[in-house]
Amino acid sequence: MIAASVVICTHDRGALAARAARAAHAQARECDAEVLLVDNASPPETARVLGELPAELGRGVRVVRESTLGLSAARNRGLRDAAGRVVVFLDDDAVPHAGWLAALLAGYGHPNVVCVGGPVRLSFPGAPPPWLTPPLLAAYSAFDLGPAPRRLRYRRDDYPYGANISFLAEAARAAGGFSPAVGPRGRLALVHDETDLCYRLDQAGGEIHYVPGAVVDHHVLSERLSPRWVLERHALGGRSAATFVLRNRPVTSALWRVWWRYGRALARLPYRLGEPVDPRRLAGECERREALGYLRGLAADLPRLHRLRGEVGA
Repeated sequence: MIAASVVICTHDRGALAARAARAAHAQARECDAEVLLVDNASPPETARVLGELPAELGRGVRVVRESTLGLSAARNRGLRDAAGRVVVFLDDDAVPHAGWLAALLAGYGHPNVVCVGGPVRLSFPGAPPPWLTPPLLAAYSAFDLGPAPRRLRYRRDDYPYGANISFLAEAARAAGGFSPAVGPRGRLALVHDETDLCYRLDQAGGEIHYVPGAVVDHHVLSERLSPRWVLERHALGGRSAATFVLRNRPVTSALWRVWWRYGRALARLPYRLGEPVDPRRLAGECERREALGYLRGLAADLPRLHRLRGEVGA
């Protein structure tokens, strides 16, 4: 068995995925790893772009197609087809720094480690807009827990972000893989797909680790640099959080979260966008939209709770 499979899933973003694959392949050759591209229900042009990569890059590059739309479905296809002991997920709009893959694989030195992730740094097409303050950066997948490696636990820490995360293949498969109840599906940009899997692994006794040396640059697309996009992102984040909590925690915990996590945000007056954008009020409105999204998620998911808790993907 090879050491790792770097899985890059893409839906209709062939050029971006090709850039990520070229960067990952250079490191995969040094680490006894392969690169596996998953074409997720893309049009023929994407298949053409991806199909040229094995000939361009050579041995250790494969392309598979997953016809079921959704990042969880694509990741599960990658998880099933991966030949490596460790499955590394790299977003199609991310580019790794030197030493990234080696740092991730070194994190599996302890026998209980089942997941390792690293920092995600944002790369903008130009100067970030003035309204984009630090509280909003996580919406673009910014993730950095500092210079020291450490174990991550639920409630105390964030789990690694999906743009730069890896799993012990055997453990992830045994846990059921990624749930189709969460994660992006086409234009519906739900989240918490990797969080859901990390939580199940954590609760089963596996260790989730952060390694500071495994860094990727996450390229922010220009069409996402608008206040309306970031507001919608927070609303979908709240909706996804409701699904995650109801899937994995007691219903009382999901209801209690309305008060302890979102009570203050729900009490805020709405902020209506205008020019110039008020950065402080925009950040507050993002919190309010997340809270409202959470309430909507509870209302949608509570009636299907039994089915929701049974949804796993691999």
